[in-house]
Amino acid sequence: MTNPYGGPPSGPNPQQPHGQQPYGQQPQPGGQYPQSGPQPAQPYGQAPYGQQPYGQPGYGAGGPPNNNIGWGIGSIFLCWPFAIPSLIKATSVQQLWQSGQAQQAQEAADEAKKWGKIGIIAGASLWAALILFYVIIFVVIIGGAASTSGY
Repeated sequence: MTNPYGGPPSGPNPQQPHGQQPYGQQPQPGGQYPQSGPQPAQPYGQAPYGQQPYGQPGYGAGGPPNNNIGWGIGSIFLCWPFAIPSLIKATSVQQLWQSGQAQQAQEAADEAKKWGKIGIIAGASLWAALILFYVIIFVVIIGGAASTSGY
């Protein structure tokens, strides 16, 4: 039975177009395919369960290190000059890991965290100092105005 919508053939005995073989099955003598039941096919690019994917370096059970991009994003709002090196280092972690440079990836993640923390601490300190400065100015103005009034 052919599919009227132009998709793959369907029905009890679908025939493959242009003599193609179904994915994952080899023809038996006489042109028959094995009918041993459904066999799960692996999607493209995935290795079967328990096997190392092709082209991926083996670094044990762990994955790439945490890129600490949150520190860089947080420091953008408090002190953006320190956020720039943090974000640059954080975005390089995944690329270094995929190229097999696990040690450099970990170092980049640590640097991203360091610069992000410096940015957050410096920014929070500067904002706290600014708020304290305005509070002191406000108290001085109010105190000076209260002491000069003649009532």
